[in-house]
Amino acid sequence: MGTHPIQPSYVGIPSFFQAPVIEPGRIQEGMTVVAGVPIDQGIIVVKPGARFGPRAIREASSIPRAMFAAATDHTTVDVDTHVALRLRDDPKIVDIGDFDIDPTDIMKTTRAVVDGVAGIVKRGGFPVVLGGDHYIAYPCFEGFVKGMLERKSNPRLGYLHVDTHPDFRDEYGPIGGKYNHATAARRISENAAVSYKNMAWVGLNGFVMDAGIYRMFASHRLKMLSARTIRERGAKEVVREAMETVASDADAVYVTIDIDVVTNSEARGTGATVFQGIQAEEFLQLMEVLGTYDIIKSIDLCEVSPRLDPSGATADLAVAGLMTILERRLFDRVTL
Repeated sequence: MGTHPIQPSYVGIPSFFQAPVIEPGRIQEGMTVVAGVPIDQGIIVVKPGARFGPRAIREASSIPRAMFAAATDHTTVDVDTHVALRLRDDPKIVDIGDFDIDPTDIMKTTRAVVDGVAGIVKRGGFPVVLGGDHYIAYPCFEGFVKGMLERKSNPRLGYLHVDTHPDFRDEYGPIGGKYNHATAARRISENAAVSYKNMAWVGLNGFVMDAGIYRMFASHRLKMLSARTIRERGAKEVVREAMETVASDADAVYVTIDIDVVTNSEARGTGATVFQGIQAEEFLQLMEVLGTYDIIKSIDLCEVSPRLDPSGATADLAVAGLMTILERRLFDRVTL
């Protein structure tokens, strides 16, 4: 068995899961590639601070990596399920740092993110993008499409949106325009690689749709699975229904995750406060089921705002979710 160096979580460069930091040109086929987009310039009316999310998530992720490194056989066991996870000797995960951003020019940032994600996909990597506010889903998806076009002609893609909010406004009134965190999914729907029939929303809750968005969802029969649906039917069935929609006749699926899908009492570090969201346990159940789908080829996780949660629990939850959805890329299930 190989060895994993043990070092405290506060030592070294804060890469995600203490992964090697490499240049984008060194990305190889099959790598899990983490990148950050530290912006909150897409936030219009709620609390800012998501620009600090990527760094907080990276720092929080050092703790579980150190715990696995210190464990006997680099293996830990769930006391309820008795599932044993062993950290792979070479999990093939890397961190390329943050994409270039311009804090005063959102379109310049957009172009940089599009090109950055496209480069990962073109080289055969699996992008894991850390936000930043939820606007980043739009340029990340555009980059995903651009990279896929380098590998396959006319790819058909699915889009799964895990969030309290639909982010489906055409524009945010007179102050926000068409490019912000409330319009990202609408901009994505305009890409020729995805159609309404391959889009789904999971975790919506509360008074989060204005009348125009609701009419759009109703008229196009868009798949909408609420937080209450998750509570009533369970994560496994909800994910199955959502994935049947987004993966139908698709070559790949993009998943975007907003941490505010979790109720604010359990995820305080996010700018859009909600109190009817899912519980942290249900969030992890969603991530566990999503992690079983090989057709998912890229993910992002957004809206962690660490200054709103000095305890660090929201960043810790984000890390737990990412490790869960990435389980088969990082760990082996073993029998003890």
